Amino acid sequence: MTITAVHVLATPDEKLEPDVVGGAPVELTVAFTDLEDFTTYTEAEGDEAARRLLIGHHRESESIVRRRGGRVLKRLGDGLMLTFPAPEAAVLACLELRETAPMRLRAGIHGGRVLVTGDDDVIGHVVNLAARVTESAQGGELVVTDHVRTAVGDLRGVAFDGPHTRSFKGIEETVPVYLASRHD
Repeated sequence: MTITAVHVLATPDEKLEPDVVGGAPVELTVAFTDLEDFTTYTEAEGDEAARRLLIGHHRESESIVRRRGGRVLKRLGDGLMLTFPAPEAAVLACLELRETAPMRLRAGIHGGRVLVTGDDDVIGHVVNLAARVTESAQGGELVVTDHVRTAVGDLRGVAFDGPHTRSFKGIEETVPVYLASRHD
């Protein structure tokens, strides 16, 4: 079974309980990334090749995210959980990550109010929806919610295709999303 960001976020962790109580709400943009077919790559090339690929990918990703003012909050196997103070930075960083990834990368972004826990983690509906949006992306796609699309407005060098309506497990309402791509 492939472990996704949703699995990690849905797994109970007793040590989180006391920290969540003191959580501070803050506006953030949350992004998840995932390398498509990483399991197939690992099976074909072996664990050592997969380890080297991830080391290089994580090093490059951290540099890109930091340059855009964001943080790599978690490494989730071949995926990452990222936070940004501004949605524009998240979109631009994820497009750059997609271009520099060693394999086809899929990503999803949502923003809004999250709770920052005592151990510097983020939780809440925004995080859950960002994870679900990412799971809906195909390899090479960057999917952003309508909230993100509206917040960034006209972003130089970026085109948005949509809206497309998607349904997500655990989310009652359908969610309008856009596919973001580089545009000259």
